Amino acid sequence: MSRALPLIALCAACSLRAPRITESVPCSSSLECGRSDICFLGECRPHAASLALVSAEVRPPNDSPFGQLQVANIDLHASALNDFMLQPLFMGNGTVSQDPDLPGSATPVPGASVMFTQHPAVIPDRVELFPGVTGSGGAFLVWLPQGMWNVLVVPPGPLPPYRPATLDTAASPSLDYHLPKVTSLVPVYGGVTATDGTPLAGASITAVDSAGQALSAASLIAADGGYSLTLPPNTSTYYLQVGPATDADGGLAPQALDPLPSYGQLDAGVAVQVPLPPEIVVQGVVLDSTDMPVAAARVYARSDGMPWNLSRSTTSSSLGVYALSLRAGTYAIEAAPSTDSNAPAVSGEQKFPFSADTSLDLRCPRKVRRFGQVITPAGRAVGANYQITATRMADDLITTRTAFTTPTAPDGIYHVIADPGRYRFEVVPPADTGLPRKIIQFDLNDDGRDFETVLPTIAISAPLSAVGTVLGRPPGGSNAPVPGATVSFFSLDASGQHGLFLGSALTDAQGRYQAVLPDVAQPGP
Repeated sequence: MSRALPLIALCAACSLRAPRITESVPCSSSLECGRSDICFLGECRPHAASLALVSAEVRPPNDSPFGQLQVANIDLHASALNDFMLQPLFMGNGTVSQDPDLPGSATPVPGASVMFTQHPAVIPDRVELFPGVTGSGGAFLVWLPQGMWNVLVVPPGPLPPYRPATLDTAASPSLDYHLPKVTSLVPVYGGVTATDGTPLAGASITAVDSAGQALSAASLIAADGGYSLTLPPNTSTYYLQVGPATDADGGLAPQALDPLPSYGQLDAGVAVQVPLPPEIVVQGVVLDSTDMPVAAARVYARSDGMPWNLSRSTTSSSLGVYALSLRAGTYAIEAAPSTDSNAPAVSGEQKFPFSADTSLDLRCPRKVRRFGQVITPAGRAVGANYQITATRMADDLITTRTAFTTPTAPDGIYHVIADPGRYRFEVVPPADTGLPRKIIQFDLNDDGRDFETVLPTIAISAPLSAVGTVLGRPPGGSNAPVPGATVSFFSLDASGQHGLFLGSALTDAQGRYQAVLPDVAQPGP
């Protein structure tokens, strides 16, 4: 039987309290409700028994004059009632120009990208980005929610990026950005070759700081290996990133460099040498568990533990044959057939050192077959049509893959056909049940059996009704409800680096929302 691993932020069994199922109590005011409960829409609403700090995101309808809002550290243990006030969008008219070297007017800079990102990020994985592009006169227009924003101006090359001070919409800011004088910029020159003296002609080169942020526009290395870059004023320390050219090379990069690895933060210098291992070919056949060829399987390879990065992929032929052009080194390699329930499973990530042309067949086992049951907080089997989504967690080569799943039957039973691996299961109850979604993690290991085996039971958490009203305050006007806004709640995983979606709701004509969340304790430190 597979071992269930709870998703820490939602399902840590050691921190769960006994489910609390509260019957609805009618009310006309909070004084009629017990303890610290509140009255909302004629019912007493208890605070959270286990769920504590969450973040909320409020998105008004697309045609709304208000901007979206993100709020952190909402304590649902103190109260399940939280109102939100939306502010009008900030409309910014700005220009990008370059200061002249001699006395005179600044020169407009057309075709510059002006990007605004939240400062700081409120909800991990949901950082807002608002772009603008200057027209022929250097002007741009952007609409921003109220708040603090980092600004990045990227002019056409060879001019370097420009990072103005943080923008505060409450301070009536100017969005006119002046790029430094050309004579104040720092030109740097040098050459890049392989250790055997081969120029890396046609490769892309960029100057970066210690955090990996670009200090220059990307440039192409010339036929003799030379390069020139333009850096911001007073730049004294920088590193180099070298790699394959983008579409900007117009296809001029010589085929002799393909495949070209990417080199990270190289120490800058007049003469930079990088290791360029010999080109090799890894080829073979993708086979299923009966040694039959698998057509149209995607084959991935990525360097592992090398001083450079190189990734390649290809698709097997109708006879299951594949071939990958690589550079000599150690690689992780994996084959991924179709996600169809009747197709073989992924081959699994394997690592090999390749020093010369190599023949390597990749075998894909059968998909694993599982079934399980979903139960209510009271321990009874749920009914039909609870939707089950099973998403394979990314490995070093394959980002995500979704398993074949069925909704629950009237006895709460569901079925899964999947590649072996670690999965994020999400159970979404029908809306009329009043139950929250459930997220849990399972390892679906290949046990070699050609029949269904059972998964641990999934218990829906006790529901918590998070409620409140969304209002908007237009300039010079009074507060008014915002109908059709989406209010979503998130918690953090154990690392504190990723947000986990808990549930959401739409506001009604009076701006009121009711979101059903799982009342589950947060992870410990």
